[in-house]
Amino acid sequence: MRQNPWTLLKAPAVTPPANGAWLTKTLARNANCAYLCRHGSPRTLAAFRSQVPLCRYEDIEPEIHRLAHEEDVLFIGRPVAFERTGGSSRGPKLIPYTHEGLLDFQRNILPWLASTVARHQITGQAYFSISPATRAPECIGDIPVGLPDGAYLGEAAGRVLAQCSAVPLAAGTITDVEAWLRFTTQHLGAAHDLELISVWSPTFLLRLLERIPDAPARWPRLKLISCWADGPSRRYAEEIRRLFPQAQLQPKGLLSTEGCVTAPDKTDRPALVPHGFYEFAQGEALFLADELFPGASYELILTTASGLYRYRTGDQVRCEGHNAQGRPVLAFVGRDGLTSDLVGEKLNEPLVQHSLEVLPGFALLLPDHQHSGYVLVCDQAPSDAQLRLVEERLVANPQYAYARALGQLAPLRVLRRPHAAEVHERALLARGTRLGDLKPVSLRTEPFWLPLFEESPP
Repeated sequence: MRQNPWTLLKAPAVTPPANGAWLTKTLARNANCAYLCRHGSPRTLAAFRSQVPLCRYEDIEPEIHRLAHEEDVLFIGRPVAFERTGGSSRGPKLIPYTHEGLLDFQRNILPWLASTVARHQITGQAYFSISPATRAPECIGDIPVGLPDGAYLGEAAGRVLAQCSAVPLAAGTITDVEAWLRFTTQHLGAAHDLELISVWSPTFLLRLLERIPDAPARWPRLKLISCWADGPSRRYAEEIRRLFPQAQLQPKGLLSTEGCVTAPDKTDRPALVPHGFYEFAQGEALFLADELFPGASYELILTTASGLYRYRTGDQVRCEGHNAQGRPVLAFVGRDGLTSDLVGEKLNEPLVQHSLEVLPGFALLLPDHQHSGYVLVCDQAPSDAQLRLVEERLVANPQYAYARALGQLAPLRVLRRPHAAEVHERALLARGTRLGDLKPVSLRTEPFWLPLFEESPP
């Protein structure tokens, strides 16, 4: 009898660190790097929190760029890779990864995967989202930008996934999006023993389902779908839940380019992972994981083994209690500040403002939740050249460019309203904003804005 390959999937034999132990070990390992030396090389939790300041990306950007050619800057040694994340008008952020940081990723994620496979008795095929190779190979210095999907889970887990994947991992080498769609959906449509789907954005899965006729009937054994189900993803996750009532929907944890924060626990609740150090800001107050109040929201402050120390992520999370292991359960609420995130693109106000600077008169970008895209509201008709330039600046954000390439986001739609500025002003005044407090903005995210402009006279 053929052995079930899933039985070979093992979580790392690493005991979750006791409270504070991960931070102490990380500080000791990197005590002599330039960044920590500048802040007194702290070795304890108390010293770390008193000597190392909170930071944003702009504060450590010079050090990150030094990593391409120097050792021992943010950590001992050099990174094994960089990755890009959504940026601002200044461009995408560059995030370093170390060997120890990748091991922490595996220590946090593989226990979830092994537990999920065992609890849901997965024996058939699975689909783990495999992205098309839409980016050209790139190095900064001699450090590669990006890693293959399998590098994040390690060789042993990668071999298991290669055997069990409904879509050959070669999908990740296809550069043409249309060809990638055909290849992926052809294999998925033929995977009649598919039991597990794990993707990040639910819109990614919905995009694939458009190409697979009668997918629920094709996958009678489907047991579990894991995807984002909080914040902006909630409505799309509910659509997937309606499409596959026979399968359990597991809310995916919070994981960003900067680091892993939560993963589904044994009850499928997103619990704070053990390999990392996390603080939580509420106004000027800072809390540790065991000090969170159920029902309260916080900004996440992240420290990783890849050189981010007390890093303000801008992610807002809500504490929903603690699990049986005492780990806080955290729901992703959204991004701090003025940010729009329909499918993971994270468009923020500075980038949008930079993008719309080429347009005359009043211009405002609004998310269109119904059609999963953006609407450019303006009082003067833009030229084709201006629109091309707006789009070029928006796709400087790689997440936006990726979502557009895959069709997760519709093309930019223009809505011309000669009195758009007056509509905007009246709406703010009706909601209690004083006239003297009105400020020009380039991005509004509240759902009531688009109907207001669509219903106003053209």
